[in-house]
Amino acid sequence: MIECQNINVQFDGKPVLKDLSFKVGNGEHLCFSGVSGKGKSTLLKLLQGYVIPDSGKTNINDISLEASNIKTIRNLITWIPQNVNMPVQNGFELVKMMGKEERRTSILDFMDQLGLEPEMLDKDFNKISIGQKQRVVIAVCLALDKPIILMDEPTAALDETSIQQLIDTINKLKNTTVVSASHHPLWIKSADKTFEL
Repeated sequence: MIECQNINVQFDGKPVLKDLSFKVGNGEHLCFSGVSGKGKSTLLKLLQGYVIPDSGKTNINDISLEASNIKTIRNLITWIPQNVNMPVQNGFELVKMMGKEERRTSILDFMDQLGLEPEMLDKDFNKISIGQKQRVVIAVCLALDKPIILMDEPTAALDETSIQQLIDTINKLKNTTVVSASHHPLWIKSADKTFEL
């Protein structure tokens, strides 16, 4: 479970998140929606401990989010960013960089669910589309099998068919808590809960 209570964040004196409280249960998908600049990405960074709130409390799986617990909490989380520019040439190099070669079978299974051929894992990122690259990165991240997934604009480079494949894939996950940020109507509708910032 993830719970935030009375979170306040401001940058340069300007409020970004004001008195924000929410709760998402184990296995639920909560999607934060809203126009750009409303604090969606900030909130996802806060849940990883990269943004420190000015006030308020956050608990993740009954662990208080504070400096002494950051490593423990980050080990529970898979982070899927909007920007999938990586310091690697292809998906397999990403897998090697993460030290997760033993997950290859699981990665290929997720790639299949996302409409990708197996050979796409080894293709040069510069020779495939942004949408294909995004799906390869998502497949690798999902194969990490962490209990919490944070996703920032996961549909940004995807067409309608690919979005539906991603929704179906996320819906099949068992005992996985998902917190996402999106403005895409189809993705928002697929979530168990929505919260407009």
